[in-house]
Amino acid sequence: MKIENIHADWGSIIYLDSPQEFFNHSADYWRSLMYERKLIFFKKVEFTKAEYAEFGTYFGSPWTSADYKYSREVVESVETKNGTMAISPFSNANSKLIDDREMPWHADIPNREFKPYPFRSLWITANPNPELSGKTSWLNLEKGMDFLTPKMKEMIPTVKVVQQSWYEKGKDIQEFDLLKVHPITGKESLRLNYYNWGPLKNAWILDVKINDLAQGHCFLIRQWLQHLEKFSELRYQHTWDLYDIAIYDNWSFLHSRTALKFTEEQPIRHFYRINIDHLTEEEWNLHKQ
Repeated sequence: MKIENIHADWGSIIYLDSPQEFFNHSADYWRSLMYERKLIFFKKVEFTKAEYAEFGTYFGSPWTSADYKYSREVVESVETKNGTMAISPFSNANSKLIDDREMPWHADIPNREFKPYPFRSLWITANPNPELSGKTSWLNLEKGMDFLTPKMKEMIPTVKVVQQSWYEKGKDIQEFDLLKVHPITGKESLRLNYYNWGPLKNAWILDVKINDLAQGHCFLIRQWLQHLEKFSELRYQHTWDLYDIAIYDNWSFLHSRTALKFTEEQPIRHFYRINIDHLTEEEWNLHKQ
């Protein structure tokens, strides 16, 4: 196994000698590495679907079929040596919200009151035209705290964001502090996300409040994202090879994707996905206390 760091303090690319080499290391090893590096890629891993499902158990608590009902993500049941497990197949063909367009900066599952911002893992199994389309970028919001201006830092306690459901516009409207705290590491980051701007009809952030006064727009979110994305130390863009696996921490990151550009002969880009909670149900209840 070879590990290459993307940045000195975050992000790693791992080359396994064989898919089975992953399972030679303990869950404690992989979970500790995940919280240390926050974004990990495993290069060209030709797992079976059962092995990929088992992969998720090494990082936390993978979602069950019942959990996926919340996100409305497609579920495929897979028989493994640990019993029936759930993974989520998705592509530009079966996702009406994503399709082929460019996707701006966002984090997933931000409104879920019970264990929000899970780890996300993506395993790419069909990837036409990778050099020209579908490149995925990550923006490190946790490290970004050190790149805020003094004025931004001073504003943080005065700002709240009003979020809505990604799945149904105008539903599940909730108000949050701009600052969020990681349930495992205790590290701070900003609650930035898709914002209600231009064509983004289902944007998560609907409005911003400053000193409890609704702004009626999301200019502040746009300005802060534009500020952070200027710094190369906070960004990484990945060009996918077939069977690459990514796993990343939604608490700490935003991600985005360039538009998909395919030929008629190869119109589908396909992944399997696993959502993995940081905490078990018992741990989450203790955390909330």
